Amino acid sequence: MNISNQVQIIYVPYWVRLVVFLLMFSSISICGYLFFRALADGDKPDWIAAGAYLLGVVFPILLLVIVVAGASFGERSIVKRTEKMLVKTIPYHLQFLPEEKRTFVDFRRHKKSPKTKSGELAKIQVFHSLGRCYADYIIDTPFDGATLRLELRVEMNVKRANINVWFSLDKLNALIAKEGHGGDVRAFLRDKFRHSLDIEELQAAGNTTTPAESSSTIAYSFNRAFLTRTVDDVEYLIVVATTNLPEDTVWNPSERVFFAQDLMFMVRSFMQERPEIFETREHQNS
Repeated sequence: MNISNQVQIIYVPYWVRLVVFLLMFSSISICGYLFFRALADGDKPDWIAAGAYLLGVVFPILLLVIVVAGASFGERSIVKRTEKMLVKTIPYHLQFLPEEKRTFVDFRRHKKSPKTKSGELAKIQVFHSLGRCYADYIIDTPFDGATLRLELRVEMNVKRANINVWFSLDKLNALIAKEGHGGDVRAFLRDKFRHSLDIEELQAAGNTTTPAESSSTIAYSFNRAFLTRTVDDVEYLIVVATTNLPEDTVWNPSERVFFAQDLMFMVRSFMQERPEIFETREHQNS
């Protein structure tokens, strides 16, 4: 880990940033007042000295003490940045899953990109407990007049990420019975997502000889053995995908955004390939 990474890993809480900003503003205001009155009155040289001393000596020392006292270093910093990625960065980018209604304008008149309407964004619900390196998400997204729901778990283990896509076994069995599918539920699910699974498998195969630190893509390797898990009295079949990550992912802004956006595209691929799998029960009964 180089010096740049060691500096980036330091986590400074918002309250520390706010205190530093208020102190900077207050100190600059006081120094400005002292300088102004000293110059205006012409007989207060001590005020100029006091202002210079405050600005040049006391102020930097005070800032350093506050930052060092409030910042997180080492393991604690990594945990804090992992939590921020799970509860802020990833949900922010997942909300852009749905396609939005397009309105084209001539590029010469394009001044500023408009904000996506709230009704065209996915609704993201997050479950995360303090200190844990994973979070669960419920994603509700509009799609062709319906609402699609996908349940997802993201596990961030510094240099590795596991993505769990959850499917209700009751819902899958109902679809199997409706379609008269002859295979078991695992074969049914693999058959439904051939495109998404095959693309990720090809990327993983092409990325096996490339170190994660120098890789230009995230390549998920899907576990062929789907897992079963009971959560909140609901039995799920879980598709698990794993990928290696650069070691600075959780504190490097470009790597964080890259991971979150790539995850959004992968989830979109699943939902658009077989939207009927994700239609909510309320819509199906209507």
